[in-house]
Amino acid sequence: MSINLSGTLTVQVIQGRRGPFKTAKLATSIGTFDVKNPILKQFEPGEYQGNFIIEQLKVKAYEWGGGATSYLDAALDWQHLAEFAQEFSSESDSPQDDPSDPFDPVPENGIRLPEYAETADQVGEMIAQNREHISLGEYILSDRDELNIARSMMKEAGYSYRPQSQTWCLQ
Repeated sequence: MSINLSGTLTVQVIQGRRGPFKTAKLATSIGTFDVKNPILKQFEPGEYQGNFIIEQLKVKAYEWGGGATSYLDAALDWQHLAEFAQEFSSESDSPQDDPSDPFDPVPENGIRLPEYAETADQVGEMIAQNREHISLGEYILSDRDELNIARSMMKEAGYSYRPQSQTWCLQ
């Protein structure tokens, strides 16, 4: 069952320990929810008003500084959100394209940054390519279900976790 609500999606860039990633807050008439998904990469930071389809609400928690914090995480209709992002970008009147994308894996100095798998599907693709090392991104680490699926796939394929480098390595 899903709920269609009008609201404001506020997208922002967060500097995580694995590099920058985009996250959002969805403010609606029934509350404010955190939103995390790789589809948010299609949005520029800012506020977007529209109708959003909420498919699932999850209570998530984390420990910090001796205490615990919980929040509501909204799983939106990602296909609808991707279409919304395309509509919004086509309506945008900004003719200049910024060639310096902060998510570009090859910086100007030519040193290739590690790629991070953001979904279980991307982990499956990396396994199919027989990658020696697989690193997980912020989006998959924040979704326990996706993380469990990815971990199971990597273990079945013969990968083991190396805590020092925070990567999964093929044995």
